[in-house]
Amino acid sequence: MNKAVVGKEYPHVTYELTREMVLAYARAVEDDNPFFNDEDAEVLYAPHTLVVAYTLLLVPHIISDKELDLDLGKPIIHVGQVNKWKRAVKAGDVLTIRGRIAEIRKEEGHEFITFEGDIADEDGESVVLARSTLRVG
Repeated sequence: MNKAVVGKEYPHVTYELTREMVLAYARAVEDDNPFFNDEDAEVLYAPHTLVVAYTLLLVPHIISDKELDLDLGKPIIHVGQVNKWKRAVKAGDVLTIRGRIAEIRKEEGHEFITFEGDIADEDGESVVLARSTLRVG
């Protein structure tokens, strides 16, 4: 992989976290926590895993980046995830993911790429910084 692309930013992805999305996700993962599945709640919070899952929207931009020179013929495995939360997210929030490549390294015959998704609310305030690491090869 081309280490010169470390720091490169990718197109932002914006989506509204709807009540329907939160309720459907809570049902799908069988989470009975009322914060996530009370249809009548005035405020319906989103499970952390739902919010961070949207960072996967960055992956097509990253892996198709010709500058990165990622060998798609090699196995690619998600090997790490670290999330730094600043506040809870609730249904109705409009979130924007700002993605960038944070690190590329080689270790024990494998290449690793770490990308960050800084997820911000409609006011531009960061709600979570999600760091994902993929092993290539």
